[in-house]
Amino acid sequence: MSQTGWRAGWCVVALAAGLCACGPKADPKAEVPTLEVERSEAFVRRVTAEGYLKAVEATPLNAPEDAQRPMKVAWVALDGSEVEEGEVVVRFDDSEMRRMLEDSQDDVTSARRQITREATLGESTARRRDRTAKLAGVEVDMAKDLQTDDERILSRNEIIETRIDVDLAQAKAEHARRVKKVEGAVSRNQRDVHEIERKQAQSEVERAVRGLERLEVAAPHAGILVLERDWRGETLRVGDTIWRGQKLAEIPLVTDMEAELFVLEADAGDLTEGLRAEMVIEAHPDQVYEAKVARVDTLAKPRHQDVPVQYFGVTLKLPETDPAIMKVGQRVRATIILEQGEAIVVPRQAVFERDGRMFVYRRDGDGFEEVQVQLGSSSAGRVVVREGLQEGDRIALRDPERDASAPLGAAAEGKAGAADEKGGPVP
Repeated sequence: MSQTGWRAGWCVVALAAGLCACGPKADPKAEVPTLEVERSEAFVRRVTAEGYLKAVEATPLNAPEDAQRPMKVAWVALDGSEVEEGEVVVRFDDSEMRRMLEDSQDDVTSARRQITREATLGESTARRRDRTAKLAGVEVDMAKDLQTDDERILSRNEIIETRIDVDLAQAKAEHARRVKKVEGAVSRNQRDVHEIERKQAQSEVERAVRGLERLEVAAPHAGILVLERDWRGETLRVGDTIWRGQKLAEIPLVTDMEAELFVLEADAGDLTEGLRAEMVIEAHPDQVYEAKVARVDTLAKPRHQDVPVQYFGVTLKLPETDPAIMKVGQRVRATIILEQGEAIVVPRQAVFERDGRMFVYRRDGDGFEEVQVQLGSSSAGRVVVREGLQEGDRIALRDPERDASAPLGAAAEGKAGAADEKGGPVP
């Protein structure tokens, strides 16, 4: 190509560039999306939760209060089954109680044998002492018959020996009587001890008999049986060990019911008694029931031992109970209204933060100005502005200093731009 051709080509390129440079420039601020501030009459902040229905009042069924040792469940009725008055719902294993009865009966028999043996031994000892005393009395009589002070008949030494024989025979008789008395008292004391042992064993026998009679727990009235659940959520089962007085089940009074909910710990900060709620029974999703928060637990705890997520227990009071639809244990879903009313509500992406100060960009003529705001409650994607804005104000939905081609919420994603220096939107 000749030098003249090259010069002509460069001229064409330069001319085109000049025309583009002289064309109209895009105003990035003109393309900033905005929103006119309005006062919303339907701002609602709510919490959703799941739970189940339960009776307000129920008749508890407990293990016997006078049980002396733990008991094992041998049979239990089905959870949720209908029971009639007097119907057995729990039966305990009787092997331990029967063993206790047999041992106590053996103790009674042994104590009676000891009493009989001691009585026989005491009588035998008493008879022996009587014979000894009687023999000593005969010896005394004989010694007295031979006793004389006449030295013409007996020598002086023989007279002394005769006196000694009399005294000795009298001492032997007295000793026999005293020993008989002591041994009789000892024998009676031994019989008393064995009698106490017999009475104690007999009391154990009677207690075992009563225990055998109370190894069955019956329903005090007709209703639906609801078995007690442990910390794992498992109901009473055959083989479980039960302590005296432990709750086994309950028969709820289905004429008055309430809902027990589980609210995530993160959502329970503003829960208080008296808040309005709406409840739906999963088995009847078309029916919505009005309710109120009656109680909020003071301590969060996990619903399942293996899952560390914490929940607050919340009880909903129902204005009325529909026995035809509501059943104990039915799963429910509920919405608790934390806040509802008229307020200025803006999107979260329109609120920015810098140095702990919250502000929005409000339209001011052809540009935007920073306006500090005071925020209130918030919900998913929206936040209440308590101070700083009025109805009719128009605010930017993104940082107006950013390029118009940047997507909304770019600053929230940490992208480079003016928002990184001037502040980012509220997360």
